[in-house]
Amino acid sequence: MLKTTENVFVLNTKSLSYVFHADETGLLFHDYFGKKVDLVDFDVKSLTVKPSVQKGTSTIYDEAKNKELSMDMVPLEFSFPHKGDYKSTPILLKNEKFGYVFDFKFDRFEQREPKPLEGLPTPHSANEELVIILKDEKANVELELHYLVFEECDVICRNVVIVNKSELELSVLKALSYQLDMVNREFELTTLTGGWASEMNQQKQTLIVEGKYSVESRTGNSSCRANPFFMLKEKAASLDHGDVYSFNLIYSGNHLEEIELSHYGLVRVEAGINPFCFDYKLKQGDKFETPYAVLTYSDKGINGARLNMHHFTNNHVIPSQWNNTIRPVVINNWEGTYFKFTESKLLALANDAKKYGAELFVLDDGWFGARNTDYAGLGDYNVNKKKLPGGLAGLSKKIHKKGMKFGLWFEPESVNPDSDCYRAHPDWAVKCVDREPSLGRHELILDLSKKEVQDYLINSVSGILNSAQIEFVKWDMNRNISDITFNDYEPGEFFHRYILGLYRVLGELTKMFPNILFEGCASGGNRFDLGILSYFPQIWASDDTDAHERITIQSGYYLGYPQSAVSAHVSCSPSHQLLRHTPIETRFNVAMFGVLGYELLFKETDKLERKKIKQLIEVYKANREVFQFGDLYELDAYSNNFHKWQVLSKDKKTSLIGHFNVLQLTHAPETILNANGLLDEQKYTVGVVALEHNIKEFGGLINMLTPVHLNPNGWVVNMLSKKMTIPYEKENYLVYGSVLNNKGIILNPEWSSSGLNEGVRVLEDFGSRLYVVKADETN
Repeated sequence: MLKTTENVFVLNTKSLSYVFHADETGLLFHDYFGKKVDLVDFDVKSLTVKPSVQKGTSTIYDEAKNKELSMDMVPLEFSFPHKGDYKSTPILLKNEKFGYVFDFKFDRFEQREPKPLEGLPTPHSANEELVIILKDEKANVELELHYLVFEECDVICRNVVIVNKSELELSVLKALSYQLDMVNREFELTTLTGGWASEMNQQKQTLIVEGKYSVESRTGNSSCRANPFFMLKEKAASLDHGDVYSFNLIYSGNHLEEIELSHYGLVRVEAGINPFCFDYKLKQGDKFETPYAVLTYSDKGINGARLNMHHFTNNHVIPSQWNNTIRPVVINNWEGTYFKFTESKLLALANDAKKYGAELFVLDDGWFGARNTDYAGLGDYNVNKKKLPGGLAGLSKKIHKKGMKFGLWFEPESVNPDSDCYRAHPDWAVKCVDREPSLGRHELILDLSKKEVQDYLINSVSGILNSAQIEFVKWDMNRNISDITFNDYEPGEFFHRYILGLYRVLGELTKMFPNILFEGCASGGNRFDLGILSYFPQIWASDDTDAHERITIQSGYYLGYPQSAVSAHVSCSPSHQLLRHTPIETRFNVAMFGVLGYELLFKETDKLERKKIKQLIEVYKANREVFQFGDLYELDAYSNNFHKWQVLSKDKKTSLIGHFNVLQLTHAPETILNANGLLDEQKYTVGVVALEHNIKEFGGLINMLTPVHLNPNGWVVNMLSKKMTIPYEKENYLVYGSVLNNKGIILNPEWSSSGLNEGVRVLEDFGSRLYVVKADETN
C-alpha cells in the first residue's frame, strides 16, 4: 500500500515499510527500510540521519537552501556524481554541453496501475506502482524512479528510466536499477560465486573495513562467476531470527552489485547493468529502461528472507501458466550415452526409465546435422537420419506409445564454424572485424542484436517444435561472449542489445508454444537468474550431478530461488565430475528437493539400488507438490559434518526433512531432528523412509558373523548380497509440533563400530536419511 503526503512516500507490504522523502533542495532522502511501522502524521524525522555542521572538506549541495547539507553525509534514495557525493553512484551521463555534471531534483510523482517494460521482463501482478520523476531543468533530462509493491510476499521492485528531452545526444555510461543507503549495523554480506560445475558458493564478508565490495559479470551472461543475488544480514541475525535484506536483479546479462561502507558509517547498496563496455546513446525523445531489481526484508532471519524471494519468484516471475504447476520426472540421456546413441538405445533407456517412474524422455545433444562431437553441426536444424531413421516425429511417436512425453535439447544461440549455418552466414557470428575470433567449446555466439538472427532462431526452433509432438525444451547456451561486435550502433550497446534480442526470441517462442515446458541451461548455472525464469519456469542448476557437491550448489540457489526452479537429476556413481561414490539414496534425496529427474543407465545399477529407486520415486510422487512448492527451510545443523533441508506444505500438515552426512565419525554426536513452521498444538508422526543396506557396505566385518572367512569382494559375498540385505534402523515417533519447532527430537545413535541392531543408524560417508512428518489425524 502506498501513502504519500507533503513529499513523504511510504510503501507498505504485509510485513515491511519502505520510506523516503524529498526536501527543500529537491534531493530524495532514504529514511527507513525494515519491519512494518505506523508513522504518525508521516513524521520521519526520528528515522533519518540529521545533517548538522559542515565537515572540513564537505561539498555543500545547495548552500542557499541548506548550509549543512552535503550529499556525502546523508542516506539518499538516489544520487548522482559531481555535486558532492563522492561515493559510487548509480548513474553516469554525458553530453556535449554539461559533460558529466547533471543535477536531478524532485519534480513530481505518479501513482498508477503497473505497466510492463518495453523489451525487458516485468514481474506480474504487482499491487501498485509509484513513479517518482526527477528532472534536470537545464539539461532537459528526466529520471523516472519506479517502485512496484508486492504486498503478500514483502517485496519492493525498483528500476530507473532515463528520458532525454534535449536536442543534444545523451550518452548513458552507467545506469543501475536502484540505490539504497542505510546506517551500517555490522552487516554481513553474502554473495554467490563460482565457476563451471561449481556454482553458488556462499562468500561471507562482514562490513567493518571502509571501502567498496563488488561482484560482477563481464561474460555477457549473468554467469556462474557471480550470481546477481546477494544478501545483507545484521550481526545478530540467524537462520530464523533477526533482520535480513535480500536483493536480486531480473536480468540475464552483465551485471554489477556494489556495497560501499563510507567513513561516516553509511552503507550504500546498488545494482544493475554492468557499466563495463557500456555506452548507450539516446537521441531526443529516446528513453533507456533499466531492468527491475528485487528488494526484500525479513525480521525472521535468513529463512524468512528466503521464503519472501521464493514466494515472489513462484507467484510474480515464473510465467503465470506454470505457477504451482507440478513438474514431470525427466529421464535425460546425456550422461548415459553422450553423443553415441541410436534410436534403439534411446528406446531401451525409455523402457527402463518408465519402470522407475520417469514421465518425460528428453533427447539431449547430438540429434541434428553433423553433430557427432562438439566440433560441428551447431546452428543447423536438419535431423540426423542415421541416428533417427524416423526423424524426431518417429521417435516422439514411439516414446508417447510407451506412455511418456517427449522433450528435446537445443543450443540456439551458438554456431560451429563447421556448420551449414556458418558457411552461409559468417556475418551472423559475433566477431571483430579483421581479427580471428576466440572459440569456446569450439563454437561462436550468434549475434542476437540482429533482427535477422533473432528471426532465424524463432523460425528454426518453431519449425522443429511443430514437426513432432514435443512437450519439453532444454535450452542450452555453452559459452561466454568474446570478440564483441557492433552494427549500426555504438560498440557500448552490444551486450545489452544482445540480451534484448534474446528476450524477444524467448518471448516469441513461449507465446507460440505456451504448453511446452521450457528449461533453461547454460553449461549448468552460467545463466541462472530471474530474467530467464521470466520465460522458463525452471533451470538446470549445474553440470555437476555429484550429490554431495549438489548440496552446496543447491543450498546457494535456495537463498534466492525456489526449489521448483532448480532442476536436479539422479546420476550414476561414481559421479562423472568427481569420481565420488555416493549411495543411491543420497543421490535421490538431494534431487528430491528440486525438480527431480534421472540421468543414468538403470541397467548399470544393481538389484538393491533398483529396488530403492522404486521405493524413493513412490515417496517423491506422493509428496511431489510439497517438494516442489512447499516452504523450504535450511535447519540449524549444530555441526559442519551434516546438512539439513526441510520442506513444509502450505497447510502445515506434511513436512519432509533431508539429513545429509559428510564423513562418518567414530563418535558422532547425537543427532537432533528439528523443524520449522509446524503447528504447535498439532500432533505429528515422524518416521524415516526405511530402506535396506547392502551387506557389502560392511566389508570384512561380515566375517564376525560367518563360520568361515569370506572375501568381501569374492563371488560368495557378491552372490549373497543379491539375496540378503540388512534393514535400516527403526525410527518412529508421535510428537507435538511445538517439540519439533523448538528443541527437536534426538534420533537413534549413529554407527560407532561396536555393534549393530535396529536402533543404530548406519549413514556412512555421504550417506543420508529422509524423514516424513505427517499430521496425526487419528483423533
